[in-house]
Amino acid sequence: SIKWRKMFRFRTGSLSAMLLALTVAGSPVLSWQLGDRQAYNNKMALLNVMLEGAKQRAVETDDLQTLCLVMSIGNDVTERYLQRHSNDQQIEKRLKGMRDDFTSCLSLLYSGQ
Repeated sequence: SIKWRKMFRFRTGSLSAMLLALTVAGSPVLSWQLGDRQAYNNKMALLNVMLEGAKQRAVETDDLQTLCLVMSIGNDVTERYLQRHSNDQQIEKRLKGMRDDFTSCLSLLYSGQ
């Protein structure tokens, strides 16, 4: 009876794994797109940490160049993502806000020189 339960759990796990494999294999485009979005999200999470540090540095030392540079990198990463996924309205909206922030940063940088 115990052996049967263990074997049944194994088969259930195998069935789940097989269904997952078939789902992934059956929709490679969807998997690729989800992978692209995850890669984009990972890059932006890292850039967000850098951006927070650059903001703090800008406040403490008036280093707007680093802040604008990190913003520029974020814009570039987002634009490259949108080149492949132009129908992603959420990211398109995010990019507009990022561009506005970058323009403000450049304005502050060049007005202080």
